Amino acid sequence: MSAGFGTVVLTGATSGIGEATALRLAGMATTLIALGIESERDAAPALERIRRAGSAEVHYISADFTRLADVVSAAERVGTVARSIDLLINDAGVPGAAERIVTPDGFERTLQVNALAPALFTRLLIPRLAEGARIVNVGSSAHRVEHFDFDDVDLEHDYSPIAAYARAKLATVTWSSLLAEEEAASSHDVVALCPGLNDTPLSAAMMGRIGGPASRGAELVLAASRAAVSSGSYLENGHVVRSSADSLDPGNRARLAAVFRERLSPFVVRRDVRATP
Repeated sequence: MSAGFGTVVLTGATSGIGEATALRLAGMATTLIALGIESERDAAPALERIRRAGSAEVHYISADFTRLADVVSAAERVGTVARSIDLLINDAGVPGAAERIVTPDGFERTLQVNALAPALFTRLLIPRLAEGARIVNVGSSAHRVEHFDFDDVDLEHDYSPIAAYARAKLATVTWSSLLAEEEAASSHDVVALCPGLNDTPLSAAMMGRIGGPASRGAELVLAASRAAVSSGSYLENGHVVRSSADSLDPGNRARLAAVFRERLSPFVVRRDVRATP
């Protein structure tokens, strides 16, 4: 990819690494479609900073990833703004909550927001991806500290904030490489990365105010967006590394794909986002 981008869709664009990434993309993209959970009014200060940072045409879409129907609506709204997408960055995420939260869809919140919702959003937008487009999924090295438990996917019996976050990121990293396999016959590629430990509201909620600036995480996200690496690659500190054994295990991959298919297929309808499963 060249130093500049055409049309970019970025989730989680109003805070933390997402906002830091948006500030840079404002000077690199022609069009930036930014998503956040806030209303447009509440997101206005962040959007003003982003618009002042560059000449990109900035559009904002509010989306609550704890509601999968809202993800579908957000994808449809993207479709009204952009005919073709050159780069999709899935950055939206939440920390593991102090107490287990179940979404209106019936799923553990951390898993839904960090993994299920991005997978659905991506699936709906794939028909709008341009030739040579890249999908960048923000994972975490935290995926290495947990293991899949397909008998307790939603952590009903063994919940902790760190386990919820780490398992959600394990699902993200695994799904990312599964998606690369699905898209192998297309011109699209898929890359996942760990943005490092950054002092953001998300990390502060679980670990306190530690880590580097969000701008460092943004640099790694943008580097992954341009890196000459194979589809399905996973990067840490800007380098391609093997993801965890759990993420590469064929049995785990098949079972995770089945979970995603069961939970998301009701929302992948044949309608015009111009989306097909």
